[in-house]
Amino acid sequence: MTDPNNCYAYFAVYDDDLDPSVVSAELGITPTRAWRKGDRDSRHRERRTGKWSLYSRVERTAALEEHLKDVLLQMDANSSAFAAVSHRLGGTMQLVGNFNDIGAGLRVSKTIVSRLAFYGLRLDLDTYYLYSDSRECTG
Repeated sequence: MTDPNNCYAYFAVYDDDLDPSVVSAELGITPTRAWRKGDRDSRHRERRTGKWSLYSRVERTAALEEHLKDVLLQMDANSSAFAAVSHRLGGTMQLVGNFNDIGAGLRVSKTIVSRLAFYGLRLDLDTYYLYSDSRECTG
């Protein structure tokens, strides 16, 4: 039996001068993850730039499209502020899929493409096929 896929999505802005508390106040929402340039990560390395991000809330086993829809739904709650921040700081919609099954992919409707364009988002899609000799679908 194939393990479930592990997917997630998030909206992010990056900037060397980014102050996460200012972005949070403008958007009216607490980020999932945020830091300033120079902050230390869990391995005590210095962050090279500031980041503010908002992750999907659905289970990681959900389809990648569901993660994308959930992040957009959160952004839609304050769409004008998210659009302003995204346009000003070069917003990114990051999609990550760790796929255990052959043929997994992404289908994005015209409506979703229009919403991404409204927010001025660039799309960064990282997909990984987790090959295994022990699985039926790979051996």
